[in-house]
Amino acid sequence: MSKKRICLLSSGHSPFDERIFWKFAKSFQENEFSVSIFCSTLQIDKVVDGISIKSFDGSDFSKNKKAREFYSLISKFKPELIMSFEMLPVFPALKFRNRNKSVKVVLDITEWYPDNVALKFTGFKRWLKYFQLFIPYLFILQRVDHLIIGELAKKKRYDLLAPSKSNTIIRYYPVLKYFNYQKPDLSKDEIVLGYAGVITFERGINQLLNAAVKLSYRYPQKKFTLLLFGRFTYKEEENEFKSSIATAKNLKIEFADWIDYDKMSSIIEKLDLCFDLRNRNFIFRNSLPIKIFEYMACGKPFIYSDIKPIKDELEFSKYGSLVNPENEIEIIEAVKKYLNNPQLAIEHSENARDLIEKGKNWESESRKLIELVNKLLS
Repeated sequence: MSKKRICLLSSGHSPFDERIFWKFAKSFQENEFSVSIFCSTLQIDKVVDGISIKSFDGSDFSKNKKAREFYSLISKFKPELIMSFEMLPVFPALKFRNRNKSVKVVLDITEWYPDNVALKFTGFKRWLKYFQLFIPYLFILQRVDHLIIGELAKKKRYDLLAPSKSNTIIRYYPVLKYFNYQKPDLSKDEIVLGYAGVITFERGINQLLNAAVKLSYRYPQKKFTLLLFGRFTYKEEENEFKSSIATAKNLKIEFADWIDYDKMSSIIEKLDLCFDLRNRNFIFRNSLPIKIFEYMACGKPFIYSDIKPIKDELEFSKYGSLVNPENEIEIIEAVKKYLNNPQLAIEHSENARDLIEKGKNWESESRKLIELVNKLLS
C-alpha cells in the first residue's frame, strides 16, 4: 500500500523552520506519510531525514509568479493533503483542489494576520494595508477544509471570522527528546543570564542589558555573563547595541549564533535564568512566546514581560516571574529573588521540567496532529 502524500507550503519561513520541519514534517514522516516541503525562501532540492525539500528563492518574484511556482511543485507531487503556513500558498493549493476534489487543504495559523503586516505601517496606510490583506484572507478562511491554530488566544478571532469552519489547537510545545534538563545553581560565583530568539530592541534587549549591568555592580562578588542566542534582525540595531556594550565593564557579554533546533538545548543548558522583556504592543501582548516552553524543558526559571497569554497558560509563579519590561527595578528584584534564595531557582526548575514532561511537549501535540490528518484523509 502506497504512502499517503502530504505537502507543507510556506512563503515566509525557512524549510527548516522548527514548526514546519522539526515538528509537523518529522511527525508525518515518522507516521509513514510521504512528506514534501515547498518554500519560496531558499533555493534547495534535497532529501533530509526522509523528508523531501524542494524550495525556490522567490525574493524577487511577484505574488503571481510565486503562486505559479507553488502550483507547479504541488502538481508534480500530487498530494492528498496540503498544509499551508501563510495565506499566499493557499491560492495554488485551492487551485489544485479544484481539479482534484478529494484533496484536503489546511491552514496553520500561528501569527496575528493581517495585523502583523499592517502594524508596520502608520496612519491611513496601516488601515489600507489591513483591508487589502483582510478581504482575501477572509476568502481563504471560508475555502480551506480545516484550520490549525497555534494557541488558545487566537482561536476566538477565527470562531468569529469562520464560525462554520472546523479548527484544532495544536500548540508550540517543545520536542522533549531534544531538550536536556540542566538544573540551575544560583549559589555559584558565575551567573549566566540569557535570551534566545530574534534579537531586536522591540524584544527588550536594551532593558535586559541595563538590568544585567546594574546587577553586576550590586553583586560585585559574582561574575555575570549575558548570553544572547540568536540573530539581530536589523543591522543598525546590532551596531548600536554592540557599541553600547563597551561601557559594560563588569559584565561579560557573549553571542551565540542560531543553530538547528535539535541542538538548541546545548546553548540553553548554559543559562541560569532566561529572559524575554518584549514590548507589550498588540502583537506581543496577545501572543504566547514559544521559547518559554523550551526554557522550561531545560529546567530554566524565566523572567518575562507580564502578558495575559502566559497567565492563561501557566501558574507562572511556580516556574518564574512576570515583570513590567519598562520597570528596571522589577526586573532586578526578580533576579535578586533567586540570588538571595538559590533553592527557589531549583524548585522552579524542577516544576518547569515536570510540567513539560507531563504534557506540554510536542510528543503529546503530535498525536493530536496525526489523529486530525487521519480523520481528514479517511
